[in-house]
Formats: sequence, C-alpha cells, structure tokens
Amino acid sequence: MIVKIYTRRSRKQLIRFGDPLPEKPQRAKRIIKNTIYEGLKIQVFINNGPGRITWAKAHKELNISESKLAHLLKIVNNLPLDFIQDMKSCNDEEKLKIFTGRRLLQISRLRTEKERRAEIERLLPKI
Repeated sequence: MIVKIYTRRSRKQLIRFGDPLPEKPQRAKRIIKNTIYEGLKIQVFINNGPGRITWAKAHKELNISESKLAHLLKIVNNLPLDFIQDMKSCNDEEKLKIFTGRRLLQISRLRTEKERRAEIERLLPKI
C-alpha cells in the first residue's frame, strides 16, 4: 500500500497522509500609522476639552500609555511647523516608512531647530 505524505515546516512540523495540506494563510498587509496625525489629534483633544485636560485623564480616555502620550506631544511640539503641516495629511507609504514614530522622536530630541531641519532634509526622498 502506497500513501502520499505531505509535510510543511512552520513553528511545528505538519504531516498529513493522503490529502494535501491546506494553503498557508496570507499575512495581513501592515498598516503604517501617521505619527504626526496621531500627535496632532491628541494635542487637539487635550487643548479643546472642557477646560484643559490633564495627561492622566487624557491617557485614560484615549487608552494609551503616558509615555506614548508624552512622546507624541514632544514630536508635535518640537518639529518644524512646515514639516508637520506637510506630514499631517501624508498618505505616501514610502514617506511614512521613513518617518516612523521612533525616528521622529529622535529628531525631536535634537538640540536646535537647524539640526532638526538638516536631519529631516537628509531623510527626505530625493526626487
């Protein structure tokens, strides 16, 4: 008696006798978030609430950590205004891949406005 053996390696080895293994599930496409847009949304939420909302209330209502809240606000407050206006409605995935939250936070931590602008210009894709 001859039986076909189908195998597939993943986290564990799958073995099936007779019938072939089902197709591998396709990985969902990664959604790239616009960090500047998120930061501006939080800033508007804090400034336009009934009175001025504290960070403690904001992070509870928005369901994000205090450190993420602080990072997003630092990014929005320290980066050049023209860059923020440009990135606010950006849908270009290549540009969003370049300017991730971590990279924007590193840029916002630079000491002077001139250093921040130079770093942004260096990272912008050359056309």
